[in-house]
Amino acid sequence: MNEFDKLAIADEMLETAIELFLDEEKYFPSLHLAGAAQEVYGKWIRINGGKDHTTTMLDLYEKTSSEPIDKRSIKKEDKRPKNTIKHLENKNDRYALLNPELDSLLLLSEAVTEHVKLKREKTLNIERFIKYFKNKLENGL
Repeated sequence: MNEFDKLAIADEMLETAIELFLDEEKYFPSLHLAGAAQEVYGKWIRINGGKDHTTTMLDLYEKTSSEPIDKRSIKKEDKRPKNTIKHLENKNDRYALLNPELDSLLLLSEAVTEHVKLKREKTLNIERFIKYFKNKLENGL
């Protein structure tokens, strides 16, 4: 048996998720792999005393809004797309209500944000995705 760095594994999953999204339009495996990479990155950020992307955004909203928010519910909904495709609880849970392309895009953006925050290697695929995402923001999702 060999020892592997989980951040390096997350990097590989993110690379593959980007390729599946941009090159093959395979949104479900992209969503799954991006979600797995994001979980590892986010946990590593928190272990080291930082805040993951979702927490950072919710904290910012809280500071700038007078409206109270339920962070736990929002985080649960934020993770719903990736969790719904990897779990099957019962017969009534067979079908998933998703927008696969948008859900994958959003989770990839979160994973890439955390990848950059951790100062991981900025690969060609990371650069391709950032360019694609910026273009989407400028021209509408």
